[in-house]
Amino acid sequence: MARIKRCIPVVLALLLSTLAFSREETDDKTIRENPEIETGNFSDDELTIVTLSEYPFLNTGANVVSLNGADWTNLSLALADTEDKVLRIVHIGDSHIQADMGTGYTRRMMQHRFGSAGRGLVVPLKLAGTNEPRDYIISSTSSFDCEKLLANPWTLPMGFTGVSVSPKEKEFDFTLSTHEAFERIYIYYTGSVLNVMSVEYDGKSLVYAVNDEIGCVCVGLPFPCEEVTVKLSAFGDIAIHGMELVSDMIGVAYHAIGINGATYSCYNRIADFGRAIAMLEPQLIIVSLGTNEAFGRLDSNEFVRQVDTLVSELRTNNPEACLLLTTPAECQRRIRQRRKASYSVNQNVAEVRNLIMDYGSANGIPVYDWYAAAGGTGSSDKWVNAGLFSHDRIHCSVNGYEVAGQMFYDALMNTLVLNDIE
Repeated sequence: MARIKRCIPVVLALLLSTLAFSREETDDKTIRENPEIETGNFSDDELTIVTLSEYPFLNTGANVVSLNGADWTNLSLALADTEDKVLRIVHIGDSHIQADMGTGYTRRMMQHRFGSAGRGLVVPLKLAGTNEPRDYIISSTSSFDCEKLLANPWTLPMGFTGVSVSPKEKEFDFTLSTHEAFERIYIYYTGSVLNVMSVEYDGKSLVYAVNDEIGCVCVGLPFPCEEVTVKLSAFGDIAIHGMELVSDMIGVAYHAIGINGATYSCYNRIADFGRAIAMLEPQLIIVSLGTNEAFGRLDSNEFVRQVDTLVSELRTNNPEACLLLTTPAECQRRIRQRRKASYSVNQNVAEVRNLIMDYGSANGIPVYDWYAAAGGTGSSDKWVNAGLFSHDRIHCSVNGYEVAGQMFYDALMNTLVLNDIE
């Protein structure tokens, strides 16, 4: 009996430790899937200049793309030819990409230099109940059933954007509003026949052209518009996944596909994901995942298997596209002790970074080591002190995302812009 009594405190301590870890996991999961993203003020009139020298902890020497033997000559030539053609980039990721502040900064830098083919892919994220990038608005007077990537099981067919909105009535509408005028709208969907009933601009009906393809309807406008309302009807069940806004047939198109909490395995659940991405005709596909896998119990073998599955899917269906993997930067996790919150470095991030680096090296896939470029081990405290992290120490502040966007732009340009073809 005395031995049993002595064991009780040990068992209780183990139980309390397990419960504390479980609550920490729950808190992290909530933050990652429902982040409080700082939006700041968006202005397309001028591009904020980021002075990287203000942050001496950044490792600009490591701010490079390691090609790992891949040949990007054709991609460089395509960038040099943007006066006559479109260079199409697709960037896939998690909450960092959904917010589209870092990718948005890179997009604007590239389009400022090489010309803009339009805003590109926009997704009805707000209609689906989550945060939306700050440079477009998708609204509707209709009601929808909605589903997001992380739901399990899905109640609607899931599309390549990680969002599905299904109208509750046969007839429905979307109002699209952006800072950059567009001349064509591609509506991506799955299900039955989608019919365009009318297009309105400033309360007046427009003459428009329609071109139907499998899983996509293209609406051509008579002149560039910054806001239109498209009225649609569907014959049977249908799910809308996003729209592509095109303003020109030259310059750079930079599409961002991001979902809060997403992992490699999440995108691997989407049927024919690579084939759907091919509809965007990418010449460069960037995959920025790994942060969410670093929270929880990391299985290294399973992580590499999921990376390989997604890479194989994208390569098989986009054989002409170049592929780039990026590593996540060091971040922190919240620890609750006696009702007080403290933070510690998430050590799993470094392991995820190493796994991605090793995978890219072994398989000849280029890698952008954002972990090293951001400052490497110990950099998260420096990002916090410099005001580059948000309060959750997982996501960045507006300034932080602009720093990330500037550095990624610099790394791409150093790789793609060849002196003899610039």
